[in-house]
Amino acid sequence: MGRPRELTVIAGEITAAVAGAVLAVGAALIVVGLRRHARSTSMPTQWRSTVQALVVASQPPGRDRGRRRARLLAWCAVGGAVWVATGWPIAGIAVTAGGVWAPWLMGSARVAQERIDRLEALEGWCRRMADTLAGGGAVGLAQAITVSAGHTDETIAGPVTHLAARLRDGSCPPDVAVREFADELDDRVADTVAAAIALALHHQSAGVARVLRQLADGVAHDVRARREIEAARAESRQSIRMLLIIQAGVLVMLALVPSFAAPYTTPVGQVVMACLLAATVWLLVWMRRLALGRRQPRFLGAGAAR
Repeated sequence: MGRPRELTVIAGEITAAVAGAVLAVGAALIVVGLRRHARSTSMPTQWRSTVQALVVASQPPGRDRGRRRARLLAWCAVGGAVWVATGWPIAGIAVTAGGVWAPWLMGSARVAQERIDRLEALEGWCRRMADTLAGGGAVGLAQAITVSAGHTDETIAGPVTHLAARLRDGSCPPDVAVREFADELDDRVADTVAAAIALALHHQSAGVARVLRQLADGVAHDVRARREIEAARAESRQSIRMLLIIQAGVLVMLALVPSFAAPYTTPVGQVVMACLLAATVWLLVWMRRLALGRRQPRFLGAGAAR
């Protein structure tokens, strides 16, 4: 009696270990498959954009490909370990998915702050060009753009440098260069600045510096409004984090108290757990969309065509 029972336990442990390994390999294959399908031209545009969004969301910015791959495999290993330790496949999958996509789900504040920083840098650049023109440091707006390109904030340094290079070498007409500059910034407020710059490049006058200062004042007003909105949302984000911590604590307590967690060991219990966790993810996605809001339509460059 004792030996068959021990064999059964060992077989169960081996099965759980194999299941964990399958989870790790399967998750890695899914992400790799999504990436390959995203590059495929045969996939419908809507599905391809959705897949690309999922792939981008699984890759935090500022990491090279090797570190991203190591991060993915690490979370797959953690998910497999949770599966083996608890015997709950849904828990293992949830831990893996949560670790991979949590920075995206909880990153609305970072995205909003990046947009604000970009606009703030745009304001400073407009004021710097106005000061350069008013102080006689440049003759004409094109030269002011070239002179100020090396002294811009890093958040807009790339687009400004590209604009200055296109105007300097004459590789394309000024209108095209300004539209490409607006596309790189990809913001309606930036479109306003780009449109004013395009007009000023065609109609040079002594009032360009004044116009640039007025543009900077308008951008500064937009930045202040966005900062006030983000400050009001900070408390809600903190409440959401606390609720997620409480939910994670409940799951840990369930795993530590087998008698209380017995219903979740059944197939029906796993389905219920999957529904609850899926509802949580849906709420997080919904909160992210509410926090970021619907972006204002652009009116210049490729964004206007979209």
